[in-house]
Amino acid sequence: MVNLTWYVFQVNFAILILTIINPNIGYASRQYTKEDILKLREEVRDMFNHAYSGYLKYAYPYDELRPLSCDGVDTWGSYSLTLIDALDTLAVMGNYSEFRRVVDIVTSKANFDANINVSVFETNIRIVGGLLSAHLLSQRAGVELEPGWPCNGPLLRLAEDVGKRLIAAFDTTTGMPYGTVNLRHGVPPGET
Repeated sequence: MVNLTWYVFQVNFAILILTIINPNIGYASRQYTKEDILKLREEVRDMFNHAYSGYLKYAYPYDELRPLSCDGVDTWGSYSLTLIDALDTLAVMGNYSEFRRVVDIVTSKANFDANINVSVFETNIRIVGGLLSAHLLSQRAGVELEPGWPCNGPLLRLAEDVGKRLIAAFDTTTGMPYGTVNLRHGVPPGET
């Protein structure tokens, strides 16, 4: 198991160093007042809540919302992708009650033992990444933690399960992964 505490430290340290080198990194040249920042923060929160509530109302349990038809579609594996993808944003925005509710849904319903082909890239960044970031944000969000956290927990186990299902895509002669993998059977025949 990866030492997540060390990894989080390394990422935070890299961000700190980049900020010291260039304090304006990630910011436009415009100077923002505190009021501007608070207004923009609320606009972002409103936009997220609009999109998220639209997904819950019209598309859940499908992977994604089709905004023009106001219905759902399974695009990457039929495992409520948007819920997993939104977990870290819910925590960062401080909506801990919804975060905990979604963690309960994901940990009780997610099953990646499916005979489906998925995009290695999308599954890696959106599912594995979403589960790992949600796992690390669980303590802040007040999720009941298992003994041994952060090296143990249901979200981490799900991320590990998906990662093990994707690993076959990286067994190539070139070192470049295959584009798709079947979550149950590995690399599909003829995949390049």
